[in-house]
Amino acid sequence: MSVGSGFFARTAPSLAGLLALAVFAGLWMGGAQTVYTHLLLVWGMIPFQYPFLDLDGALAAWDCSRTGVDVILADPCDVLQRGYNYPPFWMTIDWIPLGRPDRIGVGLALSAAFLLSLSALPRPLSRTETMLRIAAVLSTMIVFAIERANPDLLIFLLVILMLSLLRRSLIARTAGYGIAFLGGAIKYYPFILLSLMARERVRVLIPVILAAVMGLGLFFYHYLAQIREGLPHIASGGPFGDMFGARNFPMGVFLIVRHLLDSSADDKLRAIDSTAIVIGIAALIATALLVAVVVRTAITVWRASDIPGAVARLDEPRRYALLAGALLLAGCFIAGQSIGYRGVFFLLILPGLYALGQDEAAGRAAVAARWAAIGVVPLMWAEAIRLWIYTAIAGHLPPLHGRYVMVLEQPVGAIVWGVREIAWWLLVALLSLILLGFFVDSPAFRFLGPHLSIRRTS
Repeated sequence: MSVGSGFFARTAPSLAGLLALAVFAGLWMGGAQTVYTHLLLVWGMIPFQYPFLDLDGALAAWDCSRTGVDVILADPCDVLQRGYNYPPFWMTIDWIPLGRPDRIGVGLALSAAFLLSLSALPRPLSRTETMLRIAAVLSTMIVFAIERANPDLLIFLLVILMLSLLRRSLIARTAGYGIAFLGGAIKYYPFILLSLMARERVRVLIPVILAAVMGLGLFFYHYLAQIREGLPHIASGGPFGDMFGARNFPMGVFLIVRHLLDSSADDKLRAIDSTAIVIGIAALIATALLVAVVVRTAITVWRASDIPGAVARLDEPRRYALLAGALLLAGCFIAGQSIGYRGVFFLLILPGLYALGQDEAAGRAAVAARWAAIGVVPLMWAEAIRLWIYTAIAGHLPPLHGRYVMVLEQPVGAIVWGVREIAWWLLVALLSLILLGFFVDSPAFRFLGPHLSIRRTS
C-alpha cells in the first residue's frame, strides 16, 4: 500500500507515536531510567524524576479536594506543592474515582488515546505530508506533552470530538459547542473555540450565542472567587525557554541587549541609572519593527490572495481542524505565554495548511501556506535543535540549570532564538489571515451588509 494514500497514510503518524511511546514506556518500566532520561534530554526537554508529572498534579488536586482542602493556592497532595491554576471546575468533578495511585494507568491510556485520535484527522494528500505529520508527532513538543501527560492531551481529544460533531446535524453541532465549553471549563483557553459558531446561519447563530453567553456568565459567576485566586499563578517565564507567546520577543531583546552591555561596557556605563531605559527603548523599537514587517507582509498576502475563497474550498474536515488549531494557537500566542506542550495543536493545522498550499487559485496565500506547513515541523523541534547546536559548538550538553539561557552564552544561540520568534510571528499572522477569511465569509458577517465586506484588492 502506498505511503501517501489509504489506511496506512492515515494511521502512520499514530503508529509512529505509539511505537515511540512503547519504547519509552519499556525503558522506564524495564528499569533503564538512566537511558530514558538521557534520551529525553537529547530530545530537548528536562524530564521530571518520574513520568506524567502534570497528570499527577491533576489527580492530586482531586485527592485533596475530596478531603475538603482548597488546592487553588497550594496543594499539599501534590509532589511539588503546586497550586491548581486551571479552572476550579476540575474540583467539581472530583467524584470521579481516580487519584495519584492511578497515574501510570491513566497516563498511558491518555497518551495512547491521544495518539490514536490522530487517525481521525484528514488523510494525508501525499507522501510528503505523511512524512511531515510523522516528524511532527515525534517532535519535542509532542513528546514533552506525553511525558508530562498534560491536560492539553485531553483538550486535544475533546477538540477532535467537537470537530466530528460540527460536520453533522444542528443538534450534533450544538453538542459540539458544548464540548468546546467543557474544554474551556477544564483549561480556559478552549473557550475561544466557541467562535466557530460564526459558521451558523443567523437564525441559528443568535440563540446559540445567547446560550453561550448565559453559560459563560453562570460559569464565571459561580467560580469567580476561585478564578481570581488562581489566575495570578498561571505559568509564565522567561523568553528563552520552551514557552511561546508574543511577549517573548520584546523580553528577549531586552535581555540580550542588557547582556551585551554588561559584557562590554565599563563600570561607569553600567552604573548609569538610565541604562535600563535605553535597553527598554531598544527592545521597543525592535518589536515595533517586527510588528510593522509582519503586518505589512500580512496585508500584501491578503491583497494578492483569495483567502476567503481558499478557506471555503477546503473540505470540511481540513477546514474546521485548521480553524480550530488557528484559534487555539493564535489566541494563546497573543494572550500570553504557553508552555511548549500546547504545540499539540500544530497537528490540527498541518492538514489544512498543506491542502491550502496546493490551491494555486489562492494566490500568495498558497505560497505562504506551503512554507508554513514545512516550517511548523522545525518549530515543534525547536528546543532539540537549539540543544544540538549548543552541544555541537560547546562540545557538551548544557547544565540543566542553564538549559534555558543558552541564548546568552553563544551568538548563534541568539540568532536561532530570533529565527524561532520571527517564525512564530509570521505563522500567527498567516493563521490570523485564515481566521479573517473564515469570518468575513461567514453568514453572520454577510448579514451585516455588503458595506462591511473586506474584499481582496489587486
